[in-house]
Amino acid sequence: MYVPRTKETFESMRQSTRQKIEAAALSLFARKGLSVKVGEIAKASGVSQGLLYSHYPSKDALIAELIRQATTISSESIMSIAISDETADSKIKSITKMMCEMFAGVPIGIDYFMFMAQVGMSDIVTQGKVTFPEELPNPAHILAGIIQQGQAEGTVVIGDSLQLSVVYWAAIQGLCSYAITGMPISPEPMILNRILIKESYL
Repeated sequence: MYVPRTKETFESMRQSTRQKIEAAALSLFARKGLSVKVGEIAKASGVSQGLLYSHYPSKDALIAELIRQATTISSESIMSIAISDETADSKIKSITKMMCEMFAGVPIGIDYFMFMAQVGMSDIVTQGKVTFPEELPNPAHILAGIIQQGQAEGTVVIGDSLQLSVVYWAAIQGLCSYAITGMPISPEPMILNRILIKESYL
């Protein structure tokens, strides 16, 4: 007997297809760069190009959605730590713990990191093809604020707060690069914390 599909069933199928497309695109972009062809994304996600285009009118639209996801996840997770009542060194340790947990067992987090690195190395933003959500603060600036707090508290090393933040995130990105090429490494948190926190507060 034929059972007609409900609106809820169609929406569930639609969301499932979008998730397959996004997951395949994220993995390919992270490893191969943004020059990956739509056909390759469709093949990896197990859908036709026509179905992919019914969800995303262009590859740039798909990239824009992945940027939105990456910036939302990173900004909200780090901001939740930044606005807590903890001391700056405790906040930095919490961020590092979150990063080390990502290396230990959250591969999609690594994919998001490397995807955003690919975005940063491309001209897709400068050409105005996609934009960053303006309402979301940059994680580098969030961490810079924590560093300034720690410098005032005397627990964080002295130096330009934004430069120190960039060095910390560059170390995370380098570890992601190792992981994505099949050489995963999950460092001791203290090694990363030592970039920012004074020795006596580690």
